[in-house]
Order: sequence, then structure tokens, then C-alpha cells
Amino acid sequence: MQAQPVNVMSKLESMLPFLTGKEKRVGEFVLKHCQEVLSLALKEMASRTKVSEATIIRFCRKLGCKGYADFKLALSADLSLTHYNENSDLILEKILDTDAPGTVLKKISSFVITSIQTTVDIIDPVELDKAVRLIRETSRKNHRIYISAMGASGVLAKQMQTMLMRLKIPTIYYEDVHLQLESTLNISEDDLLICFTALGRSAQSHQYIDIANEQKAKVVLITQFGNQQLANKADATLFVSAVENNVRLISHIAIMVESLVAYTLFLSMALEDLPKIQNEVKEKNRVFMELGYTVNEHP
Repeated sequence: MQAQPVNVMSKLESMLPFLTGKEKRVGEFVLKHCQEVLSLALKEMASRTKVSEATIIRFCRKLGCKGYADFKLALSADLSLTHYNENSDLILEKILDTDAPGTVLKKISSFVITSIQTTVDIIDPVELDKAVRLIRETSRKNHRIYISAMGASGVLAKQMQTMLMRLKIPTIYYEDVHLQLESTLNISEDDLLICFTALGRSAQSHQYIDIANEQKAKVVLITQFGNQQLANKADATLFVSAVENNVRLISHIAIMVESLVAYTLFLSMALEDLPKIQNEVKEKNRVFMELGYTVNEHP
């Protein structure tokens, strides 16, 4: 099921890396001249961006719109309601080397808030339910759950592994890329691979998912909106919208929104038997205190 064409500008920024050269030209034009686009006919838009009308239609459909007219309606609604409206408090501004720390905080916050809001709109509830069900069923049937992540996404893999451990669900994850590959080669039918990848550019992410597909294992993918190539290979895909700032020294916002999705998966599973889990947490805290730890030091 395709996401509704809401927050179309944020969706465009998220999927820009996945567009073809000509489609990217259209996308960059829209980002720079969003208000002007509203008054341009399809033929005029094609002339301004130096692409065919068919390219613009394909571009609009990748954003979840039926065509150019539908895209302009979504864009108009977006500009009137979101951070691209000059009267909004959520204006996305470039971070400058002259900015004071307080200004940097405000600017980063606008990117974070926008990304979270758009992620909530983009994620398909059906896919989210399916992801929770796959994790739950794999665990109940005593099949193995593997987690894969490269680079900075390793933080998310560790987080997911820790959260599932607290639900008494063991998982397999290694930081070392060779051990991660070696363990994934053990995956078998009805096992599950949970893959975190922001842009899907690492060859390893593709390799691990291909291995899972070959062995008829299930795949839950958490990735940026527009990464359709990997999404086509997954059983459940949870798209996020990560609108990074212009400096982008690290994929900071992508990690934050993917972490939000990981916690949603964890909490959704925990809610199934919440009283029991709460009692187990109390018991663990009691044991920690008996061993000389404070509850706040509980890892």
C-alpha cells in the first residue's frame, strides 16, 4: 500500500538520493522553487527542468501522487500547513559556521521534528503490524532472529538487540562485518533478518538480504523513504523520512527516526503482556539492588 501524498516536500528530500538523474533535476527544482511550481503547467515544468513530461509524471508517482495535478494539490496543502510556510515555526534553515550553539539547537530541532512528523505519515500501518507479527511469530516458533546494520546504524542494531533481550527474545548480531556475514550465512527457512540501513548504499546490506531471500527467511527492513530496490526484497518495510541538515557530518537524524521505529516495534510487542513484563522489570531491579547496583545503573 502506497503512502498518502502528505508532507510531499519532506518526502522529496528523503528520496532525492534514490531518484534518476533527470528525476533528481526535477526534485531539486521543486525544492528551490516550490511556490512557483504551483503555477506551472506540466508543459512549462518540463521546459523549465529540461526533461520530458513523462519524466515529471514518473517523478510525481514516486512521491505517491497519481500525476502532476495531484502532486500540485499535495504540494499546495504541504506549503500551507508545514515548515515551508514562512509563517510556520518549523522553517528549515541552513546551519552556518557563524551560528551560536543556541541557534544550532533550534535549527537541528526543526529538522528532527519535521523528520518525525513525516515518518509518522509515511509508515504504512499494515507494514508496521506485519513487522511486529513477524518478530513475534519467529520467536514463538523458536526460529532465529538476525540483525544487520553497517556503520552508524550499528547503534540501532545494539539497541534492538537489547530491547528484544528484555522481552526474552534472543537475537544474533555482530559488529564485525566478517562475523556478521558469517552468521548470516547460517540463516535458514523461517528465520528472520531485521535490517537497518539509512540509504541502502552498503553492499553488505544487499548481500545479507539476498542471502535471506535465497534461504527463504523473512526480512524486516527499516530504511529511508525511496529505497524501493531493497524494499522489493523485504517481507515488511518500514520507511522513515530523514531530512538531514546541510552540514551532515553524520547521519544524525536518520539514526533518531530509525530508533523511534525500533522502539515502536519493541513497545508494541511488550504491550501484548505488559503486566507480566512490568513485574519482571521490578524483579530484575530488585536483583540489581541486591547485587549492589542502583536501578539507574541498570544497563
